[in-house]
Amino acid sequence: MIHRILRYAVRVSLLVTGYSAAANPDTSEEWRFILLADWHWAEKYTQTERNPAGVAEAIAEDVASVRMIKQRYGGDLILMPGDSNGGHWDTPKFINANFPGATPEESILKAGKLCYEGMIDSFRKGGYSKLIMAVGDHEMGDNPWPQGSAVARCQPQFREAFANAFNRSRDGGRFLYEKPIGNAPSRPLGTKYQDTSYAYRHKNALFVTVDAFHQEDPNLRIGDEGSVTGTVVGLHLDWLESVLLEARKDEGIEHVFVQSHLPVIHPVRKVNSSGMLMDDGMDNPFWKLLRKYEVDIYFAGEVHANTVTKDPESNVIQLVSRGNFFDNIQTLDISDDKIEVTCYQHIGEKPSDGKYEVSGKLLIDKTTAETKIDGDGELALLDPSDRHFYFDFEETLLLEEHPIMGMKNRKKGDPRIIRGVRCSELIPNRGGFGSHYNAVAGNVALVDGARGLGGEFSKRSRMGVFGMGPLHGEYAASYALWIKTSSSGDMMLINTGSIWGTNLDQFFNLHLADGVPAVVVSDRQRLLGDGYKLNDGEWHHIAAVMPENGCRLSEVQLYVDGDLAKTRVVGGDLSLKFKQSVRLGFGGLNYSSSAFDNLGGSAFNGTMDEISIWTRPISREEVRSLYLK
Repeated sequence: MIHRILRYAVRVSLLVTGYSAAANPDTSEEWRFILLADWHWAEKYTQTERNPAGVAEAIAEDVASVRMIKQRYGGDLILMPGDSNGGHWDTPKFINANFPGATPEESILKAGKLCYEGMIDSFRKGGYSKLIMAVGDHEMGDNPWPQGSAVARCQPQFREAFANAFNRSRDGGRFLYEKPIGNAPSRPLGTKYQDTSYAYRHKNALFVTVDAFHQEDPNLRIGDEGSVTGTVVGLHLDWLESVLLEARKDEGIEHVFVQSHLPVIHPVRKVNSSGMLMDDGMDNPFWKLLRKYEVDIYFAGEVHANTVTKDPESNVIQLVSRGNFFDNIQTLDISDDKIEVTCYQHIGEKPSDGKYEVSGKLLIDKTTAETKIDGDGELALLDPSDRHFYFDFEETLLLEEHPIMGMKNRKKGDPRIIRGVRCSELIPNRGGFGSHYNAVAGNVALVDGARGLGGEFSKRSRMGVFGMGPLHGEYAASYALWIKTSSSGDMMLINTGSIWGTNLDQFFNLHLADGVPAVVVSDRQRLLGDGYKLNDGEWHHIAAVMPENGCRLSEVQLYVDGDLAKTRVVGGDLSLKFKQSVRLGFGGLNYSSSAFDNLGGSAFNGTMDEISIWTRPISREEVRSLYLK
């Protein structure tokens, strides 16, 4: 805050003394740049030598799409927070098809040169000569990175292939972003990140690009993703602080933007993503530096969806955005004291047709000593403490009239078909995650509920959320809902079984087992509410609360009709940690992988109402209020 107050005081002083900002064109000119995260369309360029005719049409469409963006939306440069390609260039399948006999190291360098130089050439032909890009997990071979594997061993080659194309002159010599920021070097010299992390001044803004894919030893597992994890440490972190410190000394730098690939603040919306996040969230020293030096926006990608969150202790904004195949683009209009972000969503058949509509706006206004931040639509600020999912069953919508982000033109499977049932309706999500998390539904009847209308479920009912989340790692979650049933069996109320893989663990389900409320976390372990038989044909309120991140199953709090229940663990206690490959389901398995057919649960037969989900512990008072309201 102190930096902003001082800058505001200087600006007022200059106005009072009659100083004209026009005398300094670097800081008075209004200008624009484009934001495009997770483009994911560059893999075809690896085929430009092997099958040029087969990719010529798609490459021409890239050029036409970029040209349309340049002509319609302009922009001095494009900021790209990672993930342009597939990147599985170390695998035997890719090598045998493209570079037979090559080593993984050789394959990566050859594929990277084709992929990145081809992509850059298409953007240049379309009108953009400057792409400021961060490495994503796909530029690093794609997660996970098992210790001892080729993809772990070849991290230096993935970096080299990327940096040679994006950050060096075409002959592989001169680094393009060498100009120091005050007394700080533009990049972390002497570290493995010196060619992929760098700072670049453009007009009145500083762009800091950070490679957050940390590896200590390719044979050492250091996190859930194997030998690589998301963090910034040591000399790399020291360099970042030196750059931010120098930026805040420079009166000509009005805005500081930092980009990397991984979101920091949880939760974020996710669509068809592994959903990797930065380690330790807002407790990471990386984030603490952004907060300390009052960075304006932290840009991230990875999750293929838009989420804007304000840091609770500062004005730092985390802007996580979607750019998949030009499906979304964002423009950022920059003046001395304002940052205006506009999100555009494609609604046509192909991006080059130019059929985009405004789907959200964000304004950061620094014209006074106290910064004002406001967003709407896709760029409305998300409150992490909010109730992100809330299904009140007061109406249904037609899926055809209210499309869900990421469902269009799916190559693998039709998401409208859930376990053999074609679904044409939506049950609106009134929670903070918004309409892209409306539940795809079929055979759920609206009947009298606990509060207004409720949803009546049977064996043929389906209700699943296509957007992914909100479970992630050790982060806490809380559930609450009303149920009414006379049926027996181990009925699923809320299901979070993974959409990938075969292991029946690391989920956080709520069941009703012959009338007994149960939190189920694997095919062997569950927490039961003792002394209850809730399948009596009456309405009952159930809540399940993790009291803190990474709590043990025995510590989960079960509430029945507003009161804390006595519980017991069956199958052994454990610390809770969840897979992030989750699409929420209600009343049955829904989008979970076929492996969960072996879990043993059954579809819910009865009525549900007022389903609510948070990514934090809710208090006893909140539970009581939900029951009594």
